[in-house]
Amino acid sequence: MSSPSATPAHRPPIPVGHAPVRPIWVCRRGCGTWPCPSARLTLRAVYDDDLVGLAVEMAGYLFDATGDLVRLNPDDMPGPEALFTRFVGWTRRTPFT
Repeated sequence: MSSPSATPAHRPPIPVGHAPVRPIWVCRRGCGTWPCPSARLTLRAVYDDDLVGLAVEMAGYLFDATGDLVRLNPDDMPGPEALFTRFVGWTRRTPFT
């Protein structure tokens, strides 16, 4: 399976119901912060043979979320390490140590 053409203007479909609610970046289905486990599983399947593409795609979401969250509440947003782990860190086959 090849990865979809991913650009900020055209992102791959997110699992129905497990899309992010912007600008607060929570799962539309109430699973907590986005990307929720269901969204991660689907995104991992979409990018099964292109983990670099998945990481790049999620870095785009990280960029968008950082901008949204800093505008909402700059004094009470997750730190850079937490945001990286949430959006990009899980995309590797093996976790960062």
